[in-house]
Amino acid sequence: MTQARRSLVAVGLLATSATAPALAWGPVGHRIAGDLAEQTLCPSARANVKSLGGGESLSELGAWADQIRDEPKWKGSRPWHYMNIADLPPGTGLTEARAAVDKFVHPREGDVLEALARFGKVLADPKKPPDERAEALRFVVHFVVDIHQPLHVGRASDHGGNDVEVQAGKKSPMSLHHFWDTDVLPSHGPSAKLEQRLGAERAALPTERANDPPAEWAAESLALRATVYGFRANARGPAMLDDSYVHAAQKIADDRLVLAAARLSATLNTMFCGSTSR
Repeated sequence: MTQARRSLVAVGLLATSATAPALAWGPVGHRIAGDLAEQTLCPSARANVKSLGGGESLSELGAWADQIRDEPKWKGSRPWHYMNIADLPPGTGLTEARAAVDKFVHPREGDVLEALARFGKVLADPKKPPDERAEALRFVVHFVVDIHQPLHVGRASDHGGNDVEVQAGKKSPMSLHHFWDTDVLPSHGPSAKLEQRLGAERAALPTERANDPPAEWAAESLALRATVYGFRANARGPAMLDDSYVHAAQKIADDRLVLAAARLSATLNTMFCGSTSR
């Protein structure tokens, strides 16, 4: 049994702990993106994922980085799941977000962009030990999806929305981060109908969008911040997310997961086949 497999057995999901930070997209989001990405892997990428991943699918591999964060060996990995960037001035958009990401100073402990680059180099190097490349694969699969969750390019002041309490409909109050990780997605996992619809959107996505560099992924998430915080604060309790907000959030989540899937497959295809197409 590999170290990665031992970790999966030994560690329960962080979501079971009331004090644990919300997980990126939650298991459902990583499963959706992984399933969609798997469909467009080139033969060599598919073979490498199977070999390095111990036969696990991309949706299974994508869950690992959240599951090991409390292990002593990996406690330093927590900052690798996100990056903190200050708010943009009101009315600014993607162009300004790109500039903010370009100027970002990576902290010593690392962040999601730095971690993606670091583990991507390990994964792409056939001279590295197989165990190192296997761990790198799991991190790359996870972080490509993480960075597409808007609050993983978040505010340090509220810990990426973890300190902002909201309520949607009759559900119990939750953090804004938890809403975007979990409640914005189907509670019982992706249905065949949902995956078919998102798969069609993935197939229709222009190739150039899949080939955008990771800094662009971060800029897109940052540019969505005004929309993510586009609700009325409530000084006496959790902010209420109305139906209009929830529906808009669900559409954004769909779009971001489609892009995450396209970019995950493109990353692996370029790495192992020299091409983003199958």
